[in-house]
Amino acid sequence: MIGVIPVPDVVSVEHASPDVPARLADLGLPARWFGTHHAWDPGAALVGARIARAFGALLHRGRWSRLVADLNRSADHPRAVPATLEPGGRRIPANAGLDESERAARLARYWVPYRAAVEHDLDRVILDAGRVLHVSVHSFVERLGGKERTNDFGLLYDPAHPAERRLAGRLDRHLTRQGFRVRRNFPYTGREDGFCMRMRAERDWGQYLGMEIELNQRSVRRPEGAERLAEALVEAFRAAADG
Repeated sequence: MIGVIPVPDVVSVEHASPDVPARLADLGLPARWFGTHHAWDPGAALVGARIARAFGALLHRGRWSRLVADLNRSADHPRAVPATLEPGGRRIPANAGLDESERAARLARYWVPYRAAVEHDLDRVILDAGRVLHVSVHSFVERLGGKERTNDFGLLYDPAHPAERRLAGRLDRHLTRQGFRVRRNFPYTGREDGFCMRMRAERDWGQYLGMEIELNQRSVRRPEGAERLAEALVEAFRAAADG
């Protein structure tokens, strides 16, 4: 059972890269799209690596763009292999025409190995330690649909999960004390389809604790900004574990 708040054991960065395998020929999209938030989460890989290094956590980073296969979506989610860019609805030529067997083959090649590797480490830590803290690191675009998103951090979790709720409260408090703007379950909620949501649904709540960290891309596009937020998170996780 999870009593005290642990430090991170497994860190995953699903949207770490904008790269596309050569065999998929940029999915039929102009190259400019792969420098945008549509294709990846800028800054998330650096922050995830810093957290993992600070705590000796197991680190997993997605190798390919979320437009190849979205590692943060469940396999049965319509956007696990997205047919269009969102928002905007621009068609992704190499994805839009896939039949069921082709979609399954795409997931088997690019989605399954990553998810299986992370799940293996989650379950190995549970077996060894009796519980695991899984931190999934993402970033969000600062302006969407004409609306500014001004928070530095978003903390995504299930409010019904007592240990996750307690951890979110402690992280919020310690990050706010450092002068950062924090919102809980924003710009998404911890109950929406996502890696932590799926892992939480499939494991005992007394053994699995998941927290998705969302970083404002305004702050983490440049390495110095990502380093600053990474340092803040490391300090906050240490303080949260201390109480």
